[in-house]
Order: sequence, then C-alpha cells, then structure tokens
Amino acid sequence: MRNKVLTNKEIDRINYDLIGFSKSEFLKNEINEAFFLWNQNEFFTKEFNEISEKDPNYLKFLDWFIYDYNLLTTEKSLASMYFEDNKEKIPSSILNSYRSIFKYERINDKNYKIKDIIKNTESSILIEDPFPEESILLSMRIIEEKDEETCIKIGHIVAYNKEYKEIIYDTLTKIFKKTKNTPDIICKNYFYVIEKDINKMISQIHAKNKEVINKEKIEHKVLDYVSVLNKIKEDKKLKLVFEELNKPSIFNYYDEIKNEFGSIELYKNKIIFNNFKELVLNKYIAKFKNDISEVIENDEISEVWLNTKLSLFDNKSPLEASKYKKYKKKIEEVLKDIDLIHESRLSEDEPGMDPNYMRERLNIK
Repeated sequence: MRNKVLTNKEIDRINYDLIGFSKSEFLKNEINEAFFLWNQNEFFTKEFNEISEKDPNYLKFLDWFIYDYNLLTTEKSLASMYFEDNKEKIPSSILNSYRSIFKYERINDKNYKIKDIIKNTESSILIEDPFPEESILLSMRIIEEKDEETCIKIGHIVAYNKEYKEIIYDTLTKIFKKTKNTPDIICKNYFYVIEKDINKMISQIHAKNKEVINKEKIEHKVLDYVSVLNKIKEDKKLKLVFEELNKPSIFNYYDEIKNEFGSIELYKNKIIFNNFKELVLNKYIAKFKNDISEVIENDEISEVWLNTKLSLFDNKSPLEASKYKKYKKKIEEVLKDIDLIHESRLSEDEPGMDPNYMRERLNIK
C-alpha cells in the first residue's frame, strides 16, 4: 500500500471490513473452534453466531480471532489472509498490530501520550474521540508505523477505572511468572488470557457480597418429565451435551457474562443439579416448582418403618422389638425381604428402605 499515513476513519473502515470477512461461510468451523478455545471453559457450548453483537465478549473475541489467532487450515491470521488479497487497501503494518494495556496522559483535545505497561514503552497517539476521563488504564490495539512518531488505534477500547488497578497489575505479574515469556510474546499470544483473568477477578469483586456458594449435587424427584424437558430446551443458557437411550440427558449451564457454570442430569424420574451457585439453583427449582419435588432420602423412609408399630411384633416398632431376643429371627427374615426389594429399587433408581442402614440402627450384623 501507499506510504500515506491512514486516518482513524480509514483504519476503522479496514477493521469493519475485517469483521465482515471473519463471518464468511467458509470460516464458520474455524470461528466456532476458535470461540470454544477463547472461552477456556468446557461447559461453554455456544457457537459464535449465537451471541449478540451487544454482548461485551463479541468485539473482544473478534479482535483476538482476526489479529492474533492462527487459523487451523492456513496457520496464518485472518488479517494476514485478508492482507494478501487487499495489499492496495491495507498497510502491511496492520500485521504487526498488538493489544496491550496503557496508561495515558492527555496532551490536547485529540493527542495523548501513552505508556505500554506490559512492554514498558512510550509513544503518542491521535484519537478522534477522547478517552474516558474516569479511567486510568486502557486495553486497546495499536499499529506502530516505523517512520512515524504517532501510533494508530484499531478496534475497540476497554477502559478500566482506578479501583481495578491492583487487579490488573497482579494479573500481569502472574502471567509473566507463569509463562516466562517476553512482553512481545505475551501481548501477541496471551493477551486474551490476561483480559479474561482480569474480567473474572472484577466479576468476583462484584459478587463478593452475594451468595456464591456452589452446591455440588442436589437431587429432586421429577413429577412431570415432559414439562421439565420442555422448560430446559427453552432456556438459552442450557445446552444439551449428551443424550442416549436409557441414560440421563445432560445439559450444561453457562452464563458467559457472570462466568457461572453447572450441569443438569435429567432422568425420567429424577433431576440432579451439579455445581450450581445458590442463587442460580434456587431460580431453577422455582422454575420447575410444579414439575419436581424434594427427594425423600432412603434413610428417612427407613426411619418411618423402624418407628412404626407392627402387629408382626405384637404392636411394637422394629426398634422396640429389637431389644427382645424372641423377635430377632422375625426381624432378620423381614430384612432379607427388604434386601430383595432394595436391590430391585436400585436397578430402577428408585428410593426405598435401606437394609444396611436398618441393620445398623437395629444393631444387627
């Protein structure tokens, strides 16, 4: 391309064209594979076209996918591919653009002095729209022209207020220690990890005073299987990941904005919630309130029988009868029958009396 320095508007047009190119049909599998990788979460199963352009992750992902990610099919960045076919429109310097975090100092209306806190370099930048006054650090992508003193911004800006300064510096310190790489490599290969770690820490601060306890496993009885299944399918945050005849259907839950996840196992007769935060769990229990009920544990069922007066033991409860030697044989015979019933209920995954628990309570080996 000609040596003329591009204006901000021209750079914005190039970035806009690259975003359009990234959505080409032949890149559909590439972009979905990259989107899964970028989310760094095995519970995340959405495809890229399922998220809204208003989603805060929309531009963050595309920035990484276009400029930093190497496509599986070509082992080149999407920006490189686009440059090869549009050399007359695009400066080669765009291929060396990078995203980092900057301090800034305003010189006048449109001119700023910026300092890259990852690379520890300084330069000046010309911006059409002023930076947010309340922010002290900025995440942005810049293009450095070798023969020019002023660099150019390309793409979106993320502004961080002073309350997040410590989080940002702590995150950078950890990534340097963990990767032991140069600042250039960290900006090119790890910046998306840095940004996601920062966002995760910020989310944790916002949730600090809220209920965030994970419930490892909560089980409920299903009263209306079809109704529960339909409500799950209507929920955009639940995605089917496993379905097989005579086995539970498994649905993963993921809220990409809050970085919350969990899973649901749906059987014909029960539903199990795994690793849900308290607030999210309560929301789903309320959603299914007419279709599910709390599970009565085997121990509870056993206790009912153990404390019921029976004519078999002369109107004594099994617990009372166990104190008398003359009822010992009868109790053992009943427990053998309960053994058989218990085994059949286990195969059907149904709750019932637990003979092992009952023997322990009756002090029978």
